[in-house]
Amino acid sequence: MALRHPDSEAILDIRFDCGPNGTFRRAEAGNIQQLRLEGVTGQVTRTVAGIVSVPAGVSALCFNSKGTLLARTSAQSKLIIVPPRSVTYLRGSVRLIVQAARGDHAIQVLSWNQLLTPLLDAWASSRGTTRGGAGGSRQIACKPIDPHLQDAYNRFELARTGVHDIAEPMILSSAYELIAKLMMSSDEVQLAAVPTTLPETIKELTARVRSNPSLPWPLKDAADAAGYSPFHFSRVFKAMVGYGFHEYVDRCRTEAAVDMLVSSDAAVDVVAATCGFGTTQGLRESVKEYLGLVPSELRAIPEVSGSASAN
Repeated sequence: MALRHPDSEAILDIRFDCGPNGTFRRAEAGNIQQLRLEGVTGQVTRTVAGIVSVPAGVSALCFNSKGTLLARTSAQSKLIIVPPRSVTYLRGSVRLIVQAARGDHAIQVLSWNQLLTPLLDAWASSRGTTRGGAGGSRQIACKPIDPHLQDAYNRFELARTGVHDIAEPMILSSAYELIAKLMMSSDEVQLAAVPTTLPETIKELTARVRSNPSLPWPLKDAADAAGYSPFHFSRVFKAMVGYGFHEYVDRCRTEAAVDMLVSSDAAVDVVAATCGFGTTQGLRESVKEYLGLVPSELRAIPEVSGSASAN
């Protein structure tokens, strides 16, 4: 499958070796002139490998709403996890080795010629491979939409789905804000992102859990720390954060475990114990629930055949 742009031949090339029981399809999704907006959907019964290529002079934002992708610039490079409800920025020329987790996938792909955004591209080119601008030019950045990118994403969705004359400027303004925030941050998995407007006591509690996910974290102790009764705390926490306290703890543990799995050679049982899971099965179930993968798949090096294609 190749995504095409008005000013070029194959602008964004996406190919997966889906086999007989999987599909990836694309369709033009926007009535805009200088930008290309396309929807990519897929369904696979097993983890499949593929490639994503962006040529020189092209940029793209990929809004991933469903399904998990694992991306590398080479078999030896750092793994970037693209979870559901995340946005990824790609600066040409870049070629990624990508794995798609089993299940359904849905992505909105926005691409454009960098001649349309010279100041943005010049600034992005000056950013380094790490936060703060150190190192070489950075060509890929990924971050969950919630909560820090939510406003810009909402503007993009409003422009994408609405019918009005300023859709393209609105999309571009969203792209500027999203890319700036993406390039100023690292590629965190962030399965436990929280709103920025939490009361101080809840904010301090969530920070403590994130820093020490392996602790037991009984509900009563958490409620006492926040100054609520356990019953009231459960209701308040879920209303403010978006999921219950026990799920938040589990998400923090899973986030820590995923980081450890992709950055070390520690055995899975060691990772499970270090991150607060009682058993390796508990770790396996949490990773599968939030990412649609099992721990071994996070460490697998994909083999992409030359005939990989999307249906």
